[in-house]
Amino acid sequence: MREVPFILRSFQHICVRGKAAKINNGIQKAPMVQCFHKSGHNSDEIHNANYWRTIMEPCTAAGKWLLFQNDLLLVKSKNPLVLPATGDEHLFLELLSVTGTLPASRGGFPWGEYPGDGELPPVFETVGLRELWTLGGEKLFQAAGTAFQMMDWKRNNRFCPRCGTAMCLTDNDRAYGCPQCEYMSYPILSPAIIVAVTREDKLLLARSPHFPKGRYSVLAGFVEPGESLEETVEREIFEEVGIRVKDVTYFGSQPWPFPHSLMLGFTARWAEGELTPDGKEIEDAGWFTPETMPEIPPSISISRRLIENWLAGNK
Repeated sequence: MREVPFILRSFQHICVRGKAAKINNGIQKAPMVQCFHKSGHNSDEIHNANYWRTIMEPCTAAGKWLLFQNDLLLVKSKNPLVLPATGDEHLFLELLSVTGTLPASRGGFPWGEYPGDGELPPVFETVGLRELWTLGGEKLFQAAGTAFQMMDWKRNNRFCPRCGTAMCLTDNDRAYGCPQCEYMSYPILSPAIIVAVTREDKLLLARSPHFPKGRYSVLAGFVEPGESLEETVEREIFEEVGIRVKDVTYFGSQPWPFPHSLMLGFTARWAEGELTPDGKEIEDAGWFTPETMPEIPPSISISRRLIENWLAGNK
């Protein structure tokens, strides 16, 4: 199978961090970003990067493909779910721009981006990532989510934001590096907290104006610079519904590729105050018992796990 080219021919080389060099006054100079053609890099300098190498190198592996057009996954059939395979490569291979391959821990899928304004071959249809959970299960959702996040990062780092030079891959540092000014770009993660707050035998649920009609969920919000996760929990709850919480306890996490969040789940208990929705992010909020539960999020999300954990008696 042919190697799929990167967006730019200049991407057909690998960047590695050069070893720190002594200068005349004995002070070590910061490592330089050095670019080498694939056939010329030193194996001693490229090490401990198997995981990220498989994510960022061009696709050469056979198997099922994870193909995206804009934010949607391309499939041959939804029911049953059928992904594009190597036998279909004549339909899309030469049209892909950003490409890569997932590690074995995420299924080893090759992935690529189909032109956003391109007409799809008639054998393909589109499916959203949220719908994919229902159609293909959690593992496929995680694989597609990982591919989407890497694709989004890769297509947005073609050029250095400082000087405009074409960026190149850095195997050692699992990043893109600028050979001109040494700027480094790592995959983006946006941490966000999500928390189940209880008051005696009731659970706090709230409604965003962006939710489907009738749906409520636990509260969530992005971590701001300089905050601890616990501080974020306390701030978000107070800002959105006007109460203070205590006993903030870690629950679990979930990667959330919309587009590159990491959801960090917590539980907490009401400390003081009365519910006062902010009227912007939250239009309604209330304390619910198991008997008065409204519509809640689907099983795809950690919000549902937090709610089900409370319903199971872990209050």
